[in-house]
Amino acid sequence: MPAPLEAVRRVKCTYNDCGASFDTEKQMRSHKKNSEEHDYCSKCNQDFDSPEDFNNHKVMRPDMHKKACRVCGDEFKSDGGLRNHINDNHKVNQKIKCPGCHDIFFAAKHLIEHLEYGHCRVISAIQFQGCIIHKHLISKMLTDSAALQRFFQKISKFDAALDTTEGGGVDLFEQDQDEVQDVRMPALQPVEEGKNVSEDLVAWPGVSAQKFDRVTASLRSMSLQSAASPGSRSSSPAAGVAKASTREEKPWNTGRAAVALFPDAKPTPAPSEWGMQQYEQAQEQEHGINILRTRFWDPTAESWNPERFLEPMSREYYCPFICEQHFKIPADLNRHIMNDHRITKMRCPHCLNQFKSCTALVTHCESSKSKCGISRTEDFGVFLDRLTGGFVTVKEKTRPEFVHNPVIKFFNTETNRIEVYQPTTAKYLQYSSTTPADFAPPDESPKTITIGDGGVIGRLTRSGEED
Repeated sequence: MPAPLEAVRRVKCTYNDCGASFDTEKQMRSHKKNSEEHDYCSKCNQDFDSPEDFNNHKVMRPDMHKKACRVCGDEFKSDGGLRNHINDNHKVNQKIKCPGCHDIFFAAKHLIEHLEYGHCRVISAIQFQGCIIHKHLISKMLTDSAALQRFFQKISKFDAALDTTEGGGVDLFEQDQDEVQDVRMPALQPVEEGKNVSEDLVAWPGVSAQKFDRVTASLRSMSLQSAASPGSRSSSPAAGVAKASTREEKPWNTGRAAVALFPDAKPTPAPSEWGMQQYEQAQEQEHGINILRTRFWDPTAESWNPERFLEPMSREYYCPFICEQHFKIPADLNRHIMNDHRITKMRCPHCLNQFKSCTALVTHCESSKSKCGISRTEDFGVFLDRLTGGFVTVKEKTRPEFVHNPVIKFFNTETNRIEVYQPTTAKYLQYSSTTPADFAPPDESPKTITIGDGGVIGRLTRSGEED
């Protein structure tokens, strides 16, 4: 039995791909408003081909739709409500690369968890913890002048005892004796009294008028606004400017002077790793250690030297941290650093809540629903850099859909005036990974340090495992 045919009603749906029809236009509009397949604005009675076009229409008509979201089209009364809605419901996907194994993570908390709990194949958990300790120590020294001065007092005697000179003195017989004897150094003669010094001065001859005219004409022809040949004057300033526009451009005016003067020269090669090491060693010998790039406090680092903190009078080793404890042997100093200066708890500087791990605190900072709001403070980037040991940095950027945000004009029915309006711009925090300045590439060979009493020698690798 064939299906019954429905009669076509008077009012047909305005969408071409919809075959529905209705008795009245009101029923047709209600159909378009409630249908999920149609993008219809009931306030303006306009049809749109896609949800994106419908949402952009809402954004550009604040008189009808207030503050509308570009992503979902929801409407709000204030800019703050719209921004909070976007931050809570439309987060931008993060792609953070691990600086060690180059794995990709979609949140900063996942990267920190990957490093803190030793899941990275390149950066160990003890290296990550060491970078955090280094950041906290350097921040304390740079903000407390007394602590920085006390640190330099601890290492001043060691730096003063270093002798980096190779040989010394001056060889008087390096030059040929004949060359030394041929040098004549006559003594200065005193000026005779009563002698007029001006008698020895010779006046320069004067320049004739014709020569002066030729010189000025040559200089005028060499000006930038004239291309006339030497010795000829341009007929008019306009002609001179017109000729100057066609003169050949010189290489030294275009930034290609080196290529024009030295065509066969080879580009300067980049400094090698060995050269950089030699330069850093020379700078350390001349100016002392670089506390920003050197792990001067870490017994597991290659740059660790307990003799740097030895007090020669008492023969005791002082702690490189901001504490005045001192020990008789380096083994006790190593144990003190490895045990007493580990960071076990972290505190949020904004809400003062304590967390047991760096991952928990970074999760707290990333949460948009947290009442703390530390991610909205001005110095959040500085705090995050110190919190993560320099492995994560943050920068505020404009959301991709808000990059092109044109200014529009609309007629305000309440004021009966044409007003200028710019839609709300939403921003987000872009997290990225960095390499700390004090981070050293992993070394598979274990470093031998003394922990405990003088008779116990342990081999501690960078991963924190003891042989």
